[in-house]
Amino acid sequence: MTGHRITLLGSHDRELKEWLLGDPSGYERGAIILFRRLARKVHGQPSSDRFLAVEVIKMSEDWILESSPTHLKINLRKLPELYLRCETERLELGFAHSHPRGHDAFSHLDTDNEKNILHGLSGCNGNNSFFVAMILADGKWHTRIRHGSNFDKLLYVRHTCVVSDKIELHGIAIPHKSAGDLIRQEAAFGKPFNAKLQSLRAVVVGVGGTGSPLATLLARAGVGEIILIDGDILEESNMNRVRGYRAKDITKSKAQSLTDFIACVRPGISISAINAYLNESGEAIDALSSADIIFGCTDDQAGRNIMNQAMYYYAQVYIDVGLTGKIDTDPEGHPYLRDHRGRVSCILPEFGSCLRCQRVVTDQRLRYEQAIRDNPALAKLDPITLERDYYLIGGGEQAPGVGPFTSSTADNAVATFMDLVRPYRILPPDLQQDNIWTDFVNLRIYSNAPIDDQDCIYCRTHAILLKNEGKYRLEMPQLGEIHRNE
Repeated sequence: MTGHRITLLGSHDRELKEWLLGDPSGYERGAIILFRRLARKVHGQPSSDRFLAVEVIKMSEDWILESSPTHLKINLRKLPELYLRCETERLELGFAHSHPRGHDAFSHLDTDNEKNILHGLSGCNGNNSFFVAMILADGKWHTRIRHGSNFDKLLYVRHTCVVSDKIELHGIAIPHKSAGDLIRQEAAFGKPFNAKLQSLRAVVVGVGGTGSPLATLLARAGVGEIILIDGDILEESNMNRVRGYRAKDITKSKAQSLTDFIACVRPGISISAINAYLNESGEAIDALSSADIIFGCTDDQAGRNIMNQAMYYYAQVYIDVGLTGKIDTDPEGHPYLRDHRGRVSCILPEFGSCLRCQRVVTDQRLRYEQAIRDNPALAKLDPITLERDYYLIGGGEQAPGVGPFTSSTADNAVATFMDLVRPYRILPPDLQQDNIWTDFVNLRIYSNAPIDDQDCIYCRTHAILLKNEGKYRLEMPQLGEIHRNE
């Protein structure tokens, strides 16, 4: 699916709606929105830029020359200082206004105003300037984009996504008839649901025991664009719990093999593979930045740490899955499953505790993982020797790889995603959306309380939320310089 995508944080959406609909006389109001444009090419996916709203500027007092319930005339002389900001901070200019009487179409006057603004913008900043125009009517956003190379041409916007404690998608084109294999899904969640999934781009990082069933189910549910990221090859020991792989795929790339399978299952999907590890590949990070939603299905700390940062820089939904367990021995010397639990952490940019506050990612585990990567022989040492001689605390036991439990956790992650798009869950007071565990041995569901870190730069102070990356991806030199198509 082609078309650009707009992303608003829930706080920006609320601020805009309160301002634009708040005139006591019912007159039109306007606001400037500054956007960061992510336009990094992803092999195998259609061109689709993401425009992330980073700042809202309310138009009041000397901004407004005339206003009525059907008309708004702004002072264009105020714009050059914003043109300069866009140029120096690599931002794109946007203008939002209300239609208090509910008319959801752009007027001829709107068209003239857009062209006048774009004329001034491209005159100052060049013909590669973009201008985003938004109307708020009946509580819905209607959006279009123009480019400085052709003032008359409208660039297609596939959706405007508001990310709060859920996902709201505005401007979706609803087909008259859903695909036959999605009719029952439509019956459960309503006609727009399938069209919304079709409009979204998802990245799945790690396509093993949890990632392969999750990615396959996303495709079967109708998600329009899926990118699979994994640097591993398929091993025979994986085969008891993965989905979509065949015996002939053993020793081949997991990401590419699963991509080939999904392409056969759902021919119309845009599915692509990146055979690399997230923390080592600039290409993988660029693909990650292009997505609306991230599914973390990797068992490595470095990958999770990257995703935990990326979701705030790129204003994305992040659903991370993991498993833990312990095998013991009974009096007869036979192994038995003493503990096995699956976790789904659903984190949004302004809601939920990050993986560090959930203690899923820790510096201690990161150090241990890096030490083992540098010297694999350390993995064979006992915990006492590791701590005494190498100052390393062990990474913990690896979860048993049991198919029903990995698949169940993956299914719960997709169900959680669906609840964000079309809310249906009623959680009891003791469960938190950002951290839900399923205890497969004792058959119970629970949440863990996060640590109370008021200085957390991720989920408390939001110090990196929508932050400009600068020269390097995620401001991390090891991920390489950004190759800007923007």
